Amino acid sequence: MSLIKDLSKEKKQIDLQIRKITKKRMNDRTSDSWVSLRQLKKKKLALKDKLSLISKSH
Repeated sequence: MSLIKDLSKEKKQIDLQIRKITKKRMNDRTSDSWVSLRQLKKKKLALKDKLSLISKSH
């Protein structure tokens, strides 16, 4: 159960980072912010898939 909590906490932190970068991108349209946003979203999806896989097995 601790693994699920850790993964969900990490997902929430990534969500927070995504919101910050999205807000920053309203004014700053550089490719660096787009790349980091894309990487964070991929990481978030991977965590989400892992969470759903673990929760289904329990």
